[in-house]
This record gives sequence, C-alpha cells and structure tokens, in this order.
Amino acid sequence: MLATVSHSGTTFWYFTRASGLVALIVLTATVVVGIACSVGWATERWPRFVSQGVHRNLSVLSLVVIVIHVVTTVADGFVPITLLDAVIPFASPYRPLWIGLGACAFDLLLAVAVTSALRHRIGRRAWRTVHWAAYACWPVALFHGLGSGSDTHLFGAQFVYLLCAVAVIGALGWRLVEAQSASPTWRLGAGVAATLVLLAAAVFAFVGPLAPGWSRRAGTSSAVLAQIAAATTGSSASTSGGATTGSPASTSGGSGGSASPGAPAIPFTSALDGTVSVTGPDVSGREKVVLSMRLSSDGVPLVVTLLGNAVDGGVALTSSNVTLGSLRGQVTSLEGTSIGATVSGQGAADALAMQLNIDQGQHTVSGSVSGTSAANNGGESP
Repeated sequence: MLATVSHSGTTFWYFTRASGLVALIVLTATVVVGIACSVGWATERWPRFVSQGVHRNLSVLSLVVIVIHVVTTVADGFVPITLLDAVIPFASPYRPLWIGLGACAFDLLLAVAVTSALRHRIGRRAWRTVHWAAYACWPVALFHGLGSGSDTHLFGAQFVYLLCAVAVIGALGWRLVEAQSASPTWRLGAGVAATLVLLAAAVFAFVGPLAPGWSRRAGTSSAVLAQIAAATTGSSASTSGGATTGSPASTSGGSGGSASPGAPAIPFTSALDGTVSVTGPDVSGREKVVLSMRLSSDGVPLVVTLLGNAVDGGVALTSSNVTLGSLRGQVTSLEGTSIGATVSGQGAADALAMQLNIDQGQHTVSGSVSGTSAANNGGESP
C-alpha cells in the first residue's frame, strides 16, 4: 500500500519514465527483427531487404528514444544524474551500478551507430564484431530498467518487462533451432547462457526492486536519499527558526528529550498498532491514506496522513501530515512500509522512524517506531 513515493510530478519526470519503457520495447523489437535477418527469414510480401531496412530504422529509433530518456532525466533534476553519467558508467551517485548499466547500453548503441556510419572504411569484419556485441544491450538495458526504474513495482511496467522477455526468448529459440551450421555444443551453450540471464533477471526482480528498502540497497548515497526525502515533502517551513522540513532547527542548549506535553520523551522506541483507512481515488486520481496508530508504551496516538496520486501498489506522495501526541510534522522518507518523519512542538524537532506491517485485508497496521532528537549538539542549525 505504501510502496511508492515520488515528487509532485513534472512533465520531464513522466517523459523519462515513459521513454525508458518505450526504449526497452523498441530495443526488443530491434533484437527480434535482427534475429529474423540473421536467420534469413523472408516471404514474397516481406523480402529480406525489408527486414534489414526495418532493423536499421529500429536501431536509429531506439537510439533517439534513449537520448530523449537521458535528456529528460537530466532536465528533471529530481535525482542528481548528469549528461556525463549517461556515457561514463558507474559514476552517478544515484544507484550507481544500475544507472551505470544504462550508460553501458547507451555506449554500445553509440558504438553501433558510429561503426555503421564508417562501415565501408573499417571493414565488414570489424563492423560485424561490434554489431553482434551490441546485442548485449538488451540484457544490460533490462537490468538497468529493473534496478533504476521507479515503476518496477507497477503492473504495467512488469507486463512490459515480461512481454519483452518472452519476445526475445522466442526469437532466440528460433535462432538456435535454425543455426544448423553451428555445432550442437555452441547452440547448447548459447541456450543455457540465455536461460541463466533471464532466470537471474527474474530472481533479481523479486529480491531486489520488488522488495522493501531497494533505494538504499541499490547504492544510493545517504546525501541523495536525504535530497529525495526533502523533495518529496516540499519546502514547508518548520515551526522553529524558519528551518525547512528535513533540516529542522535545533533548540537552544543542544539535543535532549522532548518536553512537549502528550508526547513521549526523546529518545524512545515503542511497538505500535492501529488501523488503516484509504479514501479515493477521486476524480483527479488523488488518494488519501490514513494510518491511525497508538504507541504500546504509553498510549500516545500517532497518526500519519498521506495524500497523492493513486498508483498500483501505493500512492505517489504529494503532501503529508504526521501527529505524535501534541507534536506535528511531515513525512521525510517513504520506502515500502518504512516511514521517516520529522515532528516538532514548543521549538523542539524530533525524527521518527517507523517500521510497519500492513494487513490490507483486515485494514490493520502494527510495527514499531523510534524517536530521536533531530537537533545538533551546540544548538546550531544544521
């Protein structure tokens, strides 16, 4: 239910997500048609030169779509990805391995484009070597999409991944059957390697991006995670010293326990339980999720309200509200069912970390919450 968090949404953000999926679809079509060309498949209505022309045009189109994907990602600015990160693998501070795989796929396609333009100068053998190596773009792009995409948990994205995988499996199986000139050992090895890659992708999807806490496990730096958390909650001012959410001002005299009435003393850790209610989506697609909980240690109420656009498996957060007894604040991070928040009262600023278990059938929630002082020692704002 709480699997998705995104910022309020910009045109670039939607373009980069859509273009990423379209790029995988076009790249899949390029691979399938390329395999058809290598097999030599043709009919009276579809001669071989038509397949070759379609293959070339799809290759160009895939490169164009990937360029759109890169440009819109950089222009959106929601995560710190630069144009250099698109061509220099594993340099990005945001999910470096998975963004780096995308850079590798982009570099391979660029190599194909350049060598194709210079085909008559470099010779057919060199061109063919680079051309066949470029087929590695597809599995690399698949892992890039699974690992770095924000829509991996959505049914629509999963359907695209599955459809593309089935298409490539079918085409590759056809190629291996038709490869009569190749030795049985070569065909068996190629089939086993392809099967292992696809099984690895399936296993990775379930234990990686489809499991909670993927953003942190994907290698995103703490600084970037903090930046994303701040972006999801906006720049609403804190009740003390004009500090913004995610960078609360400290109280004079340094850190210490909260003295606010009706709130637990900081630091604390407590079990909690409560109920979940979901309202919407309304005509504009906005959904409201309310977690009404109570701390087991002292009975203090904790209420988390999330508002955003409804998506499969969660809500794309646009605003939030958190109350802990007399303290008020906002959500600062949301990863699966792990929620971070900052609350304040009487000038104090405290950070909450919630680990929740949600039973959607019973509409109940349980788990734990811990609170720590968000103030710096010495009484200075961070």
